[in-house]
Amino acid sequence: MSVGKQRLEQQAARLLAAIIHDELQDPRLPMIIGIERVDLSPDNASAVVYVSTLERIDDTVEILNHAHRFIQDELAHRMKLRRIPRLRFVEAV
Repeated sequence: MSVGKQRLEQQAARLLAAIIHDELQDPRLPMIIGIERVDLSPDNASAVVYVSTLERIDDTVEILNHAHRFIQDELAHRMKLRRIPRLRFVEAV
């Protein structure tokens, strides 16, 4: 994996954690959601976001996938990329 891609994935993970914590106002979400890692596709068109939490992981993943458009828009404001990847949230294993 290239250093540039790894940096982008790490930056995306940090920003996504901040967006989820600071911007999402869904009371169904647990207080603590961890972004374990982000895997970008080679063309940066899509990303798989691995999340963990101490409770209600299935509900959490469903809520985040439902809110992916909002989260992508927020990510677009914070990252300097030509193309913001389409996000898909999954449970970290």
